[in-house]
Amino acid sequence: MEIKIGENPFRPLLDREKVIEDVKNAFSKQINALEDLVNYGTNLVPRCYGSSDKGLGAVVVLAILLRQVIAMLDAVEILSSNGAVYAAGLQARALFEASAYAEWILAADTEKKATYYYVHNLRRQRWWAQRLKPGSAEATAFANDVPEILTLTNATATMAATSNLTEIDRILAQPTLAVVSQVFEQRKLRNGKDVAWHVPLGPRTVGAVAKSIGRFAEYTFFYALWSEAMHSSNYSHHVRFQKDRVIFQSIRNLSTFDTLFRQVVATTLRTYRLLLETYRSAELELGAFRRKYLENWQKALLEVPKIQYESTPAASRSSPNRA
Repeated sequence: MEIKIGENPFRPLLDREKVIEDVKNAFSKQINALEDLVNYGTNLVPRCYGSSDKGLGAVVVLAILLRQVIAMLDAVEILSSNGAVYAAGLQARALFEASAYAEWILAADTEKKATYYYVHNLRRQRWWAQRLKPGSAEATAFANDVPEILTLTNATATMAATSNLTEIDRILAQPTLAVVSQVFEQRKLRNGKDVAWHVPLGPRTVGAVAKSIGRFAEYTFFYALWSEAMHSSNYSHHVRFQKDRVIFQSIRNLSTFDTLFRQVVATTLRTYRLLLETYRSAELELGAFRRKYLENWQKALLEVPKIQYESTPAASRSSPNRA
């Protein structure tokens, strides 16, 4: 019998066991706080929705955007507990974006903004379904652009797309939604895609949304920082140059955990408090949220260790120092 032996990692670049142990030694309180914040959020969704008017605004803000915040925080906890702090920045970026959208929607004209969000999603689904509808302009363009993808299509996929189109068109025919859909139709980009869902309402970018709700400083620093990870646009995340040496950074390291943790927790707490103010103000007035913060999250937030690494020759492992 043939026994296949897998690859061992090059430990100076990836030492899973050591970094996980370092997380347990340095950040156990913080990891526990992240998990508890996620758990709290999962209970916040049904509590707030139960207290809402059950309108489209509540669905978008709670069932979609708050759920996204919680899902991304959960991913930050999973990645951070395994030492993948750099990769967790991508989830932190998505968390901030969902938080900013929720706050902007609730600031004014909630139902109108939620309608634009919903219609934009329906139109995007319709655009994809049209790509599988034989004879449509979208299908022709799709076949010309990526002919190799067409090998994945079949009669079942085409039937499903046709059925989906029928249902989407039925929904978009509703008077209120039809008006909004026409707005997007008139503002289509040259490539046939719609502009972002918030563009017809004013803000052209995520940064503009953040600025309108007083969160441009967060966007400028943290969102931009995590965008560097998203787009691989900063070499210093991966290598450092020192005289005649190139120093390769470990794939998993904890040097930026304190920044990541503080920001995602601050963003999450801001989001939770906003939703309590909107849907369960009595809960805030009774001080339940404040007690929860003081008892379960404050200490972890105020006492985050700072980790610094000392570079060593490639043959040996680097060791984190807690500052």
